[in-house]
Amino acid sequence: MNNMLKNMSFQWRVFLLLLIVFSLIMGALNEFMTRRINSYITDKVGEIAMNQARIIASMDDIVEGVEQRDTVRLKKIADRISMESNFSYIVIGDEKSIRLYHPNPAKIGYTMQWNKPGAMERGESYIISSEGSMGLAMRAKTPIWSKDNKVIGVISLGYLNSKIDMWRSSQIIPLTSVLILILFVLIFFSWRFSAHIKKQMMGMEPAEIARVQRQQDALFGAVFEGLLAVNTLGQITAINQNAQKMLKLTDTQQNLVGSLVQELITPADYFLEAKGNNRVDDLLMINGLKIVANRVGIWIDGGFQGWVISFRRHDEIHILSAQLSQIQQYVENLRTLRHEHLNWISTIGGLLQMKEYERALEMVKFESSNQQSLIDNISSMFQNRLIAGLLFGKFHRANELGLKMHFTSGCSLSTQPTPINENELASILGNLLDNSFEATLKNPDSNKVIECYLSDEGEELIIEVSDNGSGIDAQIRETLFTRGVTSKNNGDHGIGLYLVKTYVDQYHGTIMLEDNDPCGTVFSIFIPKRKDRIKNEIS
Repeated sequence: MNNMLKNMSFQWRVFLLLLIVFSLIMGALNEFMTRRINSYITDKVGEIAMNQARIIASMDDIVEGVEQRDTVRLKKIADRISMESNFSYIVIGDEKSIRLYHPNPAKIGYTMQWNKPGAMERGESYIISSEGSMGLAMRAKTPIWSKDNKVIGVISLGYLNSKIDMWRSSQIIPLTSVLILILFVLIFFSWRFSAHIKKQMMGMEPAEIARVQRQQDALFGAVFEGLLAVNTLGQITAINQNAQKMLKLTDTQQNLVGSLVQELITPADYFLEAKGNNRVDDLLMINGLKIVANRVGIWIDGGFQGWVISFRRHDEIHILSAQLSQIQQYVENLRTLRHEHLNWISTIGGLLQMKEYERALEMVKFESSNQQSLIDNISSMFQNRLIAGLLFGKFHRANELGLKMHFTSGCSLSTQPTPINENELASILGNLLDNSFEATLKNPDSNKVIECYLSDEGEELIIEVSDNGSGIDAQIRETLFTRGVTSKNNGDHGIGLYLVKTYVDQYHGTIMLEDNDPCGTVFSIFIPKRKDRIKNEIS
């Protein structure tokens, strides 16, 4: 039996449990109601029989017939009353319980059965159930009083048990039928309920659910990133230790589960959106920590149930991206310089073979002078080496593409630009310049000139990049900085300008987008340097 239950699915176990419980309840209810109906009918029949017996015993014709011992008269009266009433029989006796009337004439003259000793002498009425001359019945016996208040006889009025049983059945059978119907309805809903539970459990058995829960706990603990799950009410439903550490939440996981996310995380809008799409690599500032977050919705049967958010410290990604950015820039510079030097060396080789030694020497001096002049010029304007290296590489990239990159007069950048760090500034500059290169190349009527201005001398860090491209399509102008929106046709995913706006927004800066004369676009960025100004804007 135990093995059979173990092999049975959870749905069937729930159904059988409910079936047994409901069957026991319906059986107990049926037994209770049957007993109550039996008791009620018995009491009512006895009450009715006694009332009928007393009414008949008080009739003048009955009293006179008993006094005169007129059996013929008593028979007529008893027959008429029997036809008009629903009792089974009536027996009339004298003061000694000798029958004066009986439905069976052969019984007249004999002593009535089942008399209560002394009851006649005391003038007592009583109910008795027993096997009599008419069969098993309930009898009401009451004395017949003369006009001078003497007991002169007795009335025995009976209801056969077969008749009482018929009345009981007329009440109990419908009740039992209704209870059976209710039981079948409960069985149906029990099956539906067990099927609903199985659906809510996604078809899994309790042991499987426990295993999945333990597996989820293990996964949450093993993941290096912070993990946090919230429901539609903003309550935390799951959180791992790394999320606690990064968000500086000191309470236990058990206590954190069920807490409102807005009470623990500031700002909490990212966790409380009732609608929205899944997000990837969003840059956020929560609890004073800069993070990169991913968000995935929880959906059950088409209904939104909340979010699962994974996040990691931005500085970890920042270090990796900075290293990768520097390596990529270094490779880019080497590739560009290698290409130029190959052309240059080929030219010098040709001059040497033609024995044009003076021309070759002049070319070497000229090229060396130009490179050193460019390096000195960029280094004097941009004291930050990372930014200087980036712009030096972009300058050569522009030359390779057939473009001219000019640095507007007044460019100036300190060693440590504020408030933005050098890696974020490099990302902004790199994305803006790459976009300007591509936009300018797409316009056949362009003068191929890219202008760049960068300065942190005043109260604001100013970045300005202008191109001579085809401009920005009016349809995407308002959403150009939205993730996924791009003006390119090369499979770009619309990340570059989104990152630019994200960095600028973090430092409460402003981006302006204007048309360039005669064609193209001007991107202008203003980032306030004073920390007190930033704090005031935040507050």
